[in-house]
Amino acid sequence: MRPGGNPDFGTKYRFDYGRQQPLSEQVKAQVHPLVKLQLQHLAQQKQCSVPDLIREAIDLYLATEQTTKAS
Repeated sequence: MRPGGNPDFGTKYRFDYGRQQPLSEQVKAQVHPLVKLQLQHLAQQKQCSVPDLIREAIDLYLATEQTTKAS
């Protein structure tokens, strides 16, 4: 362990982002720089982060796909 480090960091002291379940998996996608700027602008308008915006879009897409396949 690093001297002076907090052994409880990440376990006892966690950030609460208002989620019922913690996020533990990552997905990476490369996009065109213009797409990234558009996402940043939209996230700023919605007062959220780009990852929050992307998670919302993925959730919507998956819900639409499940509805389409159930029909």
